[in-house]
Amino acid sequence: MGCICRLSRATKIIWAKPTLNKMRHAQGVSHFVLWYREQMVTKRMLYLMGVILLTACAAPPSSTPTIFFVPSATPRPIPTRTPSPPPRATASPAPSPTIPTNTLVERGELPPGFSLVVYGHVPGPTSLAFGPDGRLYVASTDQSVYALADQDHDGRADQRQVFVTRVPIPLGLAWLSDTLYISYNGFVQSARDTNQDGQADRTRLILSNLPASGRHQNDGLAVGADGYLYLGMGSTCDACDEADSRSATILRFKPDGSEVSVFATGLRNPYDVAFNAQGDLFATENGRDDLGRDAPAEELNHIQAGGDYGWPPCWAGHQTAKCSNAHQAVFTFTARSSADGLVFYAGRNFPTDYLDNAFVAVLGSYVYPDLPRGVMRVRLTPNEATYQATGEWFLKLTEGRPLDVTVGPEGGLYVADYDQGLIYRIVYGAPGGTTED
Repeated sequence: MGCICRLSRATKIIWAKPTLNKMRHAQGVSHFVLWYREQMVTKRMLYLMGVILLTACAAPPSSTPTIFFVPSATPRPIPTRTPSPPPRATASPAPSPTIPTNTLVERGELPPGFSLVVYGHVPGPTSLAFGPDGRLYVASTDQSVYALADQDHDGRADQRQVFVTRVPIPLGLAWLSDTLYISYNGFVQSARDTNQDGQADRTRLILSNLPASGRHQNDGLAVGADGYLYLGMGSTCDACDEADSRSATILRFKPDGSEVSVFATGLRNPYDVAFNAQGDLFATENGRDDLGRDAPAEELNHIQAGGDYGWPPCWAGHQTAKCSNAHQAVFTFTARSSADGLVFYAGRNFPTDYLDNAFVAVLGSYVYPDLPRGVMRVRLTPNEATYQATGEWFLKLTEGRPLDVTVGPEGGLYVADYDQGLIYRIVYGAPGGTTED
């Protein structure tokens, strides 16, 4: 468009001149020729100028482009959305466990949420074990073993039957398959009910002539994962050098009574033995009585094969050169309080933090009647080759004397009260029934 505009202006200027001359010389012919020539010259000039202008417009652009600076509008900022951070996952606070309040405690004092009822009556109960038939078997000082059953599942036994008799001072019971092993004064006997009438009709002597004529006798029994039976064997004296190497030990033997061996030594009166969930063996021990009220403490020991547990010269707080190789107790109880029955909790009724805790029946003392009695809870934590422990009272009693404990198939904890002739059943929550959850 720029070239066309320039050509138009030049034409107007050139054509203006001949028009003016024509007006001036129109009267003279002589002058016509001159005017004509000027017209021709003008046409040529116009032609040449048009060619020049058209050529200029059609000429290729210079190799160097002309740069035009065009002011641009200030860009409007484009709003950007700042991404919101994703919501942070916050852990919901764990709901606080609701402690049951619909409880019933018929004896003693328990932690909140637990119930205790009298389950049954047996004279002088010394040992407890549940059989494969779900009945609770109770050893009694009347030389019998009773079987208690809760047939209506109300949490209390409504049937008591004599299972076997003529077992003087039975202190230990253990089931292996359909056979009940009974530890009594100087002997271990097996008993079976082959005709399913609820009473033993076949008995067999497994061990005899055990050193039980002195101060203590053979005590509690436990079945190991290796298929052997383990037996606590008390000393014949308070503090002496034993004539029989089986005294004050843990014995190990096959169910048929063969391969009897001493598994551990230096245990004055290992009243009960039990395995925890890891398969480790433990035993309670009653210390010497000849050193007064305050020493030595009663003990819970982690029993290891070949271990020496120090009796008679060594105890907690009293270590001499003779004690350098003696195993130390993992937990101690009040001196002279008689720590006896032992079980590891493997049920499903108690809160989960009770699993594999040890429960120990503490009889108390007839000599020092003010000493505490009840059931202690002991929490064990592995510590290198052995364990460390903390303990607290679980059941406190002011009357009665607990001697043994066991766990029922429904998860209840059963306690034998030797003095009262009672069996207690402890559960978490309402007393409920005895059906397995």
